[in-house]
Amino acid sequence: MNLPRQFALLFLFLSAQPVYTQKTPNEFLPHKLGEQFTPHHLLSAYFEQLAAARTSTMRLEKYGLTNELRPLEIAIFSSAENMARLEQIRINNLRLAGMAEGQPDLNNPIAIVWISMSVHGNEASGSECSMELAYRLATQSDEKIKEWLKNTVVILDPALNPDGYDRYTHWHRMAANLLMNIDPDAREHLEPWPGGRSNHYYFDLNRDWAWATQLETQQRLVVYHRWLPHVHPDIHEQGINEPYYFAPAAEPMHELITQWQRNFQGEIGENNARHFDNNGWYYFTREVFDLFYPSYGDTYPTFNGAIGMTYEQGGGPRGGRAVETDNEDTLTLHDRIEHHLTTSLSTIEVSSKSAKSLVENFRDYFRLTSTEPHGQYKSFIIREANDPNKIRVLCQLLDRHQVKYGRVGYGLSGVKAFDYASGKDISASINPNDLVVSAYQPHSVMVQALFEPEAKLADSMTYDITAWSLIFAHGLDAYALKVRLEPKKAYETYQPSKDLATASPYAWCVHRKSLAEMQFLGTLLEKGVRVRTAMEPFTLADQQYEAGAFVVSKADNRSVQGGLDSIVIKAAEVAKVRLYPVFTGFSTMGKDLGSDVFKLVNHPKIAVVYGDDVDPNSYGHTWFFFERELGYPVTPIPLNKLRKIDLKKYTTLIFPHGHYNLEEKTLETLTKWAEKGGRIVAFEGGVKAFADKDGFDLKTKESPKRDSSAQRKPFMTRQRDGLSDGLPGAIVRTTVDNTHPLAFGFPKYYHSLKTLSDAFQMPESADTPIYLEENYQTFGFIGSRVKPQLKNSPIAIVQRMDEGEAVFFVDNPLFRCFWQQGKALFANALFF
Repeated sequence: MNLPRQFALLFLFLSAQPVYTQKTPNEFLPHKLGEQFTPHHLLSAYFEQLAAARTSTMRLEKYGLTNELRPLEIAIFSSAENMARLEQIRINNLRLAGMAEGQPDLNNPIAIVWISMSVHGNEASGSECSMELAYRLATQSDEKIKEWLKNTVVILDPALNPDGYDRYTHWHRMAANLLMNIDPDAREHLEPWPGGRSNHYYFDLNRDWAWATQLETQQRLVVYHRWLPHVHPDIHEQGINEPYYFAPAAEPMHELITQWQRNFQGEIGENNARHFDNNGWYYFTREVFDLFYPSYGDTYPTFNGAIGMTYEQGGGPRGGRAVETDNEDTLTLHDRIEHHLTTSLSTIEVSSKSAKSLVENFRDYFRLTSTEPHGQYKSFIIREANDPNKIRVLCQLLDRHQVKYGRVGYGLSGVKAFDYASGKDISASINPNDLVVSAYQPHSVMVQALFEPEAKLADSMTYDITAWSLIFAHGLDAYALKVRLEPKKAYETYQPSKDLATASPYAWCVHRKSLAEMQFLGTLLEKGVRVRTAMEPFTLADQQYEAGAFVVSKADNRSVQGGLDSIVIKAAEVAKVRLYPVFTGFSTMGKDLGSDVFKLVNHPKIAVVYGDDVDPNSYGHTWFFFERELGYPVTPIPLNKLRKIDLKKYTTLIFPHGHYNLEEKTLETLTKWAEKGGRIVAFEGGVKAFADKDGFDLKTKESPKRDSSAQRKPFMTRQRDGLSDGLPGAIVRTTVDNTHPLAFGFPKYYHSLKTLSDAFQMPESADTPIYLEENYQTFGFIGSRVKPQLKNSPIAIVQRMDEGEAVFFVDNPLFRCFWQQGKALFANALFF
């Protein structure tokens, strides 16, 4: 029988379409789940085939790409009825939080659970578990799961860090034996530097939620704030000998965490414990993992109204496919997957059974915090006098967190305020164009957590830094008020005025106040433009310039190809820097532009060391700063090859934080290179590589003798007594000599983030442009035996070494790349 042509074509088209049937992970993968690590492309492919087969109960959404172009995805699961009205559920939830127009509907409460897997790529069992979890949630063949999803939406991110996950899993498949080797000293259990924990730029993404420096975080926050889940377990791994950890969390918990959030953690923990008890599995709660630092995957959701929790399974990179533990048992990848699967389902179970309570308390959380903010400060004023680029960078971050802000709109005087610059309470005047961030808004808790000068610390035994205020980090002149102040005028994004001349000017001048000017400088140097910096203040064409201002003149750039003016203007537009054209070199105050006080800025050729002694995170922060923020080339060179490399190719050599053990001959090589004009820039642990070494004027302070009675203290108190020698991370107010080139563009103080307790003597001959005085001010926890040691100690040291120099930062100016003021300081060390 002959079919009409159009029917024949239709038959061929239909027969060519793929037929999707849901497959279990074991049916889909080339290996059984838990017997081998799954490459990310197969992990992603599994979710794609499952979503295609289960369109009524699952939706897969791509929300971005990593630096290495791997997909970032979330899978959404619920009953078919809920999936049909998913957008309605989402909008209604935002109405509960006051983040969408309209009145919320409470008649059919739907709990929203977001599960984040393997933010640390080498804690891979979470991502492996995600496939089995997704299969069960999509097929709903288990009647219990089917019942839970009638009033619950589950959002599953199978891999928050695909680049790190693939770095680890590819290495493991390459290095592992054919048969499982459970010896913990075998190669497959000893992951090499830099490891897969971090992302492409070696950032710890679990410390980046609030700072949002990384591409993965920035894209995730967009979709996270589209949903604002009620419950957020963050799935991790820890050492191979540790039993499973789940909430409730340890102290300290931030004082802004509500009693409801604390209580509901306990409900989930009790249900997790019931399942683990039934299986005879070890676990622990209320130890180690606190809820204080605001940039974790548990605290950030908590400060945004959710029940944020960390779940930690023993394993991590040492776990491999199977490993022998200290109790002579064998921990397998199968075990780790099963444990994560159990807590994930248990969390969904409790959320479903408590959906009504969850939704009502979620609504009340936002209603209460936005109308009766709990913290002592209710409004934060960023003064108009700040550099506009600094304010612009801060506002970009606030936009990522959907925090509202605006101009004050009217003047006020005699306002009682905490002044961040002095660290004192004052009577302040507020200008109409000052920026105000009010705590009376939906994201009130986030505002207070990020802006408060110092969080109240209930227990000093904490897991991370204890102070982080954005005002200090961004180097802003600001006030905190205990009264409500709402913006009356919109803030307009800063765009520098274009004071462009009708004729080509004699020179271009630029004030130097932020990192933006350093980006501008780097671009010009790379294009062969010569730039001078003023060593003294001067006044020209009605503008008063401080020391450090830039001058780009025709006289220095007659050989520049492509038109000097167009290059300068383009670089300024990209960096958002304001240019001031001048038509004379004759200063009305200070030296003329032809004076020797205007020094040419060298065009540095920069290298940074990497290797086993270098902290991978710190190396990554440095790498990221150059590539993504400064926009300036840097060459990574291996630390163990320094004596074999021709260092004359480089003018500057950077030693990030780490634990160095430089050989004597390597130190000799570096000293000779520096004496011939090279510049060593080291920070934090990198400084200790040169301290107390011949030729370097940096000496460690002797520690005070310990009271012998400390040895007689009870064994159980020794750990807590050791906190007196600790410094997990605190802010110190330093004194600055801003006439020194290292501190150009800075006021007479700098708030430094100190994360190590190392103290050094004030050098005898080297410059100390930044230091701590006798009565220095602190924010956050510093151990009682550490604090006096830091008195009269240097923070930044510049040592001349014949034709070269060494610049030492005792603290890390690039810590997690959120300390904006530190970046400007570090850039000064590169160019001046």
